[in-house]
Amino acid sequence: MFALTHAPQGSLLQTFSLKHQPLQHGKKVPRVSFENFSKSSFGMVSLTVGSIQSFSSSTTYVLLVLVVLFVIAAIWSMRIPTGLPPGPRGLPFIGSLGDLAKDPVSAITDLAKKYGDIYSLKVGRQQIVVLNNIELVREALVRKQNAFAGRPGIYSFDLFSEGREDIVFGKFTPKWKSLRKIAHQAIRNYASGHKLENLVTKEAFPRLKKAITDKNGTPFNPQPLLLLLVSNVMATMCFGHKYEVDDPEFKEILNFVKGLDESFGQGLVADFISIFRYIPTRALRMFKQNINYWLMMIQSKVDDHKMKMREGNVSDLIDDILTIQAEAQAAGEDQADLLTDVNVRQAVSDVFGAGIGTTINTLNWSVAYLVNYPDVQLKVQKEIDDVIGQGRLPMLSDKGKLPYCEAVIHEVMRIRTVVPVGVPRETVENTSVGGYNIPKGTQIWINLWKLHMDENFWKAPETFRPERFLDDDGKALPKQDSFLPFSAGRRVCVGEVLAKNEMLLIFVCLFQQFTFLPAPGKEKPSLEPTFQILTTKCTPYDVIARERISLELHV
Repeated sequence: MFALTHAPQGSLLQTFSLKHQPLQHGKKVPRVSFENFSKSSFGMVSLTVGSIQSFSSSTTYVLLVLVVLFVIAAIWSMRIPTGLPPGPRGLPFIGSLGDLAKDPVSAITDLAKKYGDIYSLKVGRQQIVVLNNIELVREALVRKQNAFAGRPGIYSFDLFSEGREDIVFGKFTPKWKSLRKIAHQAIRNYASGHKLENLVTKEAFPRLKKAITDKNGTPFNPQPLLLLLVSNVMATMCFGHKYEVDDPEFKEILNFVKGLDESFGQGLVADFISIFRYIPTRALRMFKQNINYWLMMIQSKVDDHKMKMREGNVSDLIDDILTIQAEAQAAGEDQADLLTDVNVRQAVSDVFGAGIGTTINTLNWSVAYLVNYPDVQLKVQKEIDDVIGQGRLPMLSDKGKLPYCEAVIHEVMRIRTVVPVGVPRETVENTSVGGYNIPKGTQIWINLWKLHMDENFWKAPETFRPERFLDDDGKALPKQDSFLPFSAGRRVCVGEVLAKNEMLLIFVCLFQQFTFLPAPGKEKPSLEPTFQILTTKCTPYDVIARERISLELHV
């Protein structure tokens, strides 16, 4: 039987004791005390409830700590380091990325009105200082050119340059200096000699003329034809292969140029927010596919040239660079390391790019402007007729004799700067600019658009006026202040002379042979720029071309 014993006051359950139990199978059952059982049970319940409360309390505490840390990290991500110029704080973690995505050039130019000609901003985790006038730019890029000669480790740049093994995006090192000299030496053989002249006037332009003539006065968009012309010039120069328009390999090259232009122009989010490097977006996939195709194609060309190359038989840029590589290898192992196979294909890629992007976009804007300004087109054609006549196409020896044509090209490059922010720089040491301390590793943006539209240097900068590059006698003025379409200092474009000469030859060929007019029933080409991260685009437009000179051209 059960006997109820007295329990202490305040207990929830009185204690039971089991006095007797019947024998089971002849064995006495041990006495069991419910007092001990009760204490044990309530201890377990108490422990369980306490554990739940403790766990709940711990979870709340952890969450609270995480929230606090998140808020601190968010605030910290918006701070501007001490010593840097002031600027917008932007949003946590992404900074001013949202503003730049819409209209980057207008955004950074408007910020200069609020914060001055030097300011800081954050884009993702990147700390950036933007320079907006020529005095600051000259201080940084000329007087302190070594300190500002680096390139930042931007994801798309690293992919394209195979880890910055090229000249455009390479780190500022002794090896980079040697590679730049090699590229400059190779380019010089084409930029100022008969090779470039023949490529443009005897091989590429006749095909363009036929394509335009075949339009027979019907409207067409000139940009694709200019792309065909310039790409063929550079492909022939680099690879030594004369391409027909319907050549499958040439079509692949054109697709690469278009795809690369779109990718670099729009910018990749992965450049600023590293997590997006691991998200296979369409833009990133296309970018990688374009790069892989391009590098494989260049390497196949290099391999072919190595097999066919004979001493003294140098016919194109790859041959030039391979000759320099062979000389470096003969000089010893240390010199050979400066020009590996990766460096060879990257040098070829850099030269190809140097002659493509700026040239195509500047020529496209040139046609658009001269259709809108027929009086300027007439002056261009009169100068060409007076200097060259109608019996031949232009030569590089005509340079300097066509000041108005050159002034028009310069004015187009000023008013519609093709690379409005330039390629970003990075400080390679602690330095200063504009009275502010700039730490090593700070990304530097040069707002070339602001320089070229600065009212302190350009009267009525929104007005298209080529005469601003000429004196009262119509002669070319010395290089203008605040005019840096190819940047300056250590990182000035290695293909500047090549691009200038190529543009002049093609520009003169176009307006010597044709008059460009608005397409009937359509508005004139829009002169409103479309800004992307690295390029200023012209809205596609149609024109008609009226042949001026029936000059017999032989391919």
